[in-house]
Amino acid sequence: RFIFRGKSVDAGGVLQASGGSEMTVMLLFREGFHVANDGASWLREYSAELAEAEVELEKLAKRINANFGDGGETSIRLAEVGGLVETLKQSVESVRVSEAKLPEMCEFRDRVLAADARLEVLRKSLRL
Repeated sequence: RFIFRGKSVDAGGVLQASGGSEMTVMLLFREGFHVANDGASWLREYSAELAEAEVELEKLAKRINANFGDGGETSIRLAEVGGLVETLKQSVESVRVSEAKLPEMCEFRDRVLAADARLEVLRKSLRL
């Protein structure tokens, strides 16, 4: 929304008659704009963290499938990745994004759920 001389101006409205070289205009955003912008920033930041967690899960899967290393260290690493995945799983439902980012958010949620399922399989495999 543009505010000029204390009044809201329509998108197609003229701000000032001809001859005006300087003017002060205030631009206001609705709350939803900032919330969606924060959500998009959150999505970018945690997409990178999820990618790192997915790589770590693959490393742990190879280690578990090869019966390589001790179970203690692997359990700790699984718990660390599991903590991040659980946090993302809870947060993904509460973060609001713009409609343009909805497909990306849905893909992110699917990746989180896949990582959670992969963690369960690895935990069960580790117990065997």
